[in-house]
Amino acid sequence: MLVPFNYYTVPPRQRALANPKHRPCSAPLPLERRAIHRANGMEMVAVKDSAISENGTERTLYPYVTGTSVIGMKYKDGVILAADMGGSYGSTLRYKSVERIKHIGKHSLLGASGEISDFQEILRYLDELILYDNMWDDGNSLGPKEVHNYLTRVMYNRRNKFNPLWNSLVLGGVKNGQKYLGMVGMIGTHFEDNHVATGFGNHLARPILRAEWREDLSFEEAVKLLEKCLLVLLYRDRSAINKFQIAKITEEGVTISQPYALKTYWGFSAFQNPSKGVEGSW
Repeated sequence: MLVPFNYYTVPPRQRALANPKHRPCSAPLPLERRAIHRANGMEMVAVKDSAISENGTERTLYPYVTGTSVIGMKYKDGVILAADMGGSYGSTLRYKSVERIKHIGKHSLLGASGEISDFQEILRYLDELILYDNMWDDGNSLGPKEVHNYLTRVMYNRRNKFNPLWNSLVLGGVKNGQKYLGMVGMIGTHFEDNHVATGFGNHLARPILRAEWREDLSFEEAVKLLEKCLLVLLYRDRSAINKFQIAKITEEGVTISQPYALKTYWGFSAFQNPSKGVEGSW
């Protein structure tokens, strides 16, 4: 007895041979892009490619628009942070008015280097945290230590999901007369110190701070020391631009300066022919 041909009931191998249009290609889908379900001898292939799936998820595989170094330090009356306003699209200085220092709650300042969109996501998390804290209306508010601890948990949690927030963060603040300054890396590493820096600042600014920082610095002296570090970074870091913001936080509140530029001098002999005497240079 002949059985009518039905494409949907014929096993996959016979189905492909019976209809050339449905024969599998010689290069099957990679295993990570397909899920094979077997039921009653039938095979169904479900493609799991985020590029063609409406419900696909995306992860930051590498940063797109990034900011460079942030420097922070304690001084006599509080904590001061500084950063430039450049946003690099790869190696191109695409954006020149990116604010990377933000006021968090009543007692904290946050500066970030790294992926700008991930920084915006962190700010959204913090907005929700501060709003939830304010809803208690108990007369208390989150201090810089609590915010710093929260950020370490967020960064480490995202690292464990293999979907990190691509940032290095500097968190400073003052509460009840206590100054606080800490840093969080993109995988959750964190520490507290009297002065911190991210990016190239870790290599170029921290040695200057170790040599010249004092606990009793006045605000004017702290600004002068930060500007010295920023100038070194401007000369040596290709991603830095000559447009900076400085922010301070004390018991009285937060002040974030308007953008300004530093006076530079490019007549040094090392700048005239930077590759002179370098072995293997063009």
